[in-house]
Amino acid sequence: MAYKKLAFEQIPATDIAEQAGQVTEGIYLGKREVPFGTRDDGSPDIRVIVDMQGPNGEFSFWASTSIKMLLPQVATGTRLRITYRGLEKNPNTGRKFKAFDVEADEGIPV
Repeated sequence: MAYKKLAFEQIPATDIAEQAGQVTEGIYLGKREVPFGTRDDGSPDIRVIVDMQGPNGEFSFWASTSIKMLLPQVATGTRLRITYRGLEKNPNTGRKFKAFDVEADEGIPV
């Protein structure tokens, strides 16, 4: 019997949250949903990768929860500016999260 070692798919992604004030700009090309295991309650854990076109070519990044929640408002082809604000504390849970401002170019409908 022969065994084959299984490996996770390596998905190259840009880090858009290295330091507060970091700005990422580009044309929104779409999103990809990636299965990432199972949550404690048994439901699937789905992560989102955002694909964009920047001045130096296409790039992708893992979407934070806050960015994921805004994506339904964004049409493919919209120019976005995403600014990382830094780590902030959720007043309800006390947990820290990566906070972003997401802006869409008003010249392109969202």
